[in-house]
Amino acid sequence: MTRDQKFAVHHQSPNRMATRELNIIANGVTPREIIDRILEDGPIEESIHVLDLDDVVRKHRIWVEQMPQVKPFYAIKCHDDPIIIETLMKLGTGFDCASKGEIMKAIQLGVHPESIIFAQPAKSVESIAYAKAHGVNLMTFDGQHELDKISSHFPEASLVLRFRYDSDQVFVPLGRKFGCDPQTEAPDLLQHAKKLNLKVTGLSFHIGSGCDDANCYEKAIETARQIFDHAKLTGHNITLLDVGGGFPGAKGKPIDSYAERINSAIMKCFGDQDDMQFIAEPGRYYVASAVSIITNVIAKRVTTESNGKKVLFYYVNDGIFGSFYSAGHEQQIVYPVVQKQSNQKLTSWIWGPSCDPLDLIARDIFLPELDIGDFIVFENGGAYSLVLANRFNGFPLPKVKIFVSQDIWQSLHNPLKGSESK
Repeated sequence: MTRDQKFAVHHQSPNRMATRELNIIANGVTPREIIDRILEDGPIEESIHVLDLDDVVRKHRIWVEQMPQVKPFYAIKCHDDPIIIETLMKLGTGFDCASKGEIMKAIQLGVHPESIIFAQPAKSVESIAYAKAHGVNLMTFDGQHELDKISSHFPEASLVLRFRYDSDQVFVPLGRKFGCDPQTEAPDLLQHAKKLNLKVTGLSFHIGSGCDDANCYEKAIETARQIFDHAKLTGHNITLLDVGGGFPGAKGKPIDSYAERINSAIMKCFGDQDDMQFIAEPGRYYVASAVSIITNVIAKRVTTESNGKKVLFYYVNDGIFGSFYSAGHEQQIVYPVVQKQSNQKLTSWIWGPSCDPLDLIARDIFLPELDIGDFIVFENGGAYSLVLANRFNGFPLPKVKIFVSQDIWQSLHNPLKGSESK
């Protein structure tokens, strides 16, 4: 098969998102081949997100194989492209929504309300009313005022108490903002919910986004069992445990150890509860490795430090106001890939295109000397990138090119193969 034949199958998607296209390609085409084909066309004004939908499907199959009793509820906030939501819906996942807008998007794409958890402990009255009107009954809380608000506007809701359990090995800690103290606050909240005649049917925690500590899940589930026992004494019938997110999604970072700890802890702590259901809220796990970001060098400057060392500044057509928010604000390390090969590598900084001096993607990395127009590709770019992009300084948003193999595309549209979650 020639290279042109591999890429011969093409489909232009409905215009749900600007500069977005879906390409159905021959089986066996690798992401590297796709990127190389794009690079052949030369420099581009906008950066390009190459979304490998096959990778998303592979991740789902790995999840189902390793944690069959934990149903994933994909965190839409991580990457809200309709094709990702539609794909995961066909595969049978649920969805974690954090706003009225995310619930609206999910429902408009066909997600059943029972497959949504409104996982936002600080909800507006309007969003609670919207959830009620559309049958989204499952929602989280972590404070008394939230219970009072729900009691006034949606007393029939099924409530999930979110307690705090933090890992100190995460990109983004969440415990300071969300989650009640499991010892000092959870018992009072359960009692207050009972006083209001509200149904607390679940418990949840989130140890933080991008976690490198698999052991933390085991300890958090042990804490959940303690709250479960107290809830039972208070008169609540807990039948759901949500183990949150934080799972790694980058290439070369498997979830084996996470699955082992979670499966073991579930058996140890809830093996005596036949009616318990277990869910999770993976986001970056599903999409981080699915996206490669293609940028090109639009400007270059050579500087000399006080010690006389030569440093190269490269300015590319994407930055922290586009795809690289996390690199700028959360100190996430990015790994640039360049085509040029050279034994001599120079100290380099990669800047975004805006006038903001904080628009820095990477510093003090070693690259062969690049020229204006050369490409820099960043792997693992699918998580919390495009969803945070804006048009600061008037720069365009990235283009999105979605690629899926013929076999995967056909399996997603075959009703006999479309649902894989248990």
